[in-house]
Amino acid sequence: MNRLTASLPAVSVVLAISLFALILFSAHPLTAQTFACPTGTVDVMKYFALSAQKRPSQFMSGSPNPIYTEVAPNQDFASGGYWFWLKSPTAHGFDVKAFNKSYVYMRSTELNWTDNTSFKRFVYDLPIAARCVPSGKPGPAIKVANTTFKYYQSCVAYKSSTLGTSVNTLDAPVLMNAGGNIGQVWTRVLHYHYDCNSSYQSCADEEQFYLGNGYGLWQWKHLKNGVLSGSALMNKLTSGTAGGALPCTNSYQ
Repeated sequence: MNRLTASLPAVSVVLAISLFALILFSAHPLTAQTFACPTGTVDVMKYFALSAQKRPSQFMSGSPNPIYTEVAPNQDFASGGYWFWLKSPTAHGFDVKAFNKSYVYMRSTELNWTDNTSFKRFVYDLPIAARCVPSGKPGPAIKVANTTFKYYQSCVAYKSSTLGTSVNTLDAPVLMNAGGNIGQVWTRVLHYHYDCNSSYQSCADEEQFYLGNGYGLWQWKHLKNGVLSGSALMNKLTSGTAGGALPCTNSYQ
């Protein structure tokens, strides 16, 4: 018997299996691999972002603005990516944060609340928390010397500035009463200090981010020289999604 002819059925089977695998993976595209922190530590992303179970149909409403959370990749949580805190359903008013295996970072924020082509973006993403922190304990203090950022209008940078030095700490989790319709929630408070001197002391500004496990940001406070100068409370889990999108890819990518 001709060996080439005898081998044809086997080749056909292999081709059929390969074709089936191609169809299978085309129908179910691969997603980014989920990240896992070492034993004895927790992934702080579960405090920073509304959970994947809630994000598709819910947001945090409150005053003076809501928070709509969008994460890329859209899962809990990949080894790296970024997310939006949109402060209106039309995406006017926003913060962009980023994350990798080592840290969580600040990337950009709105400049003009009525024009989301205007924003401020750090030249280098500013680390605000370690990605993995000891379970039940605070995260390490993070000192940042270079806080240079740029101003953008119509998606184009037009000047730069700096925030002095920065010192950032993340508290141990505390069971807090957030009020609204979420009530008691395990919360870590991020303390973002900036406009500090060269010794990382005498910081003129502090922003406090109250981060609920599975809920993300539910309260924010801004202290100027130790005096409260601004606040927001987003403690009602509400049905709805944001219809707007950020028009400038350089505000988030």
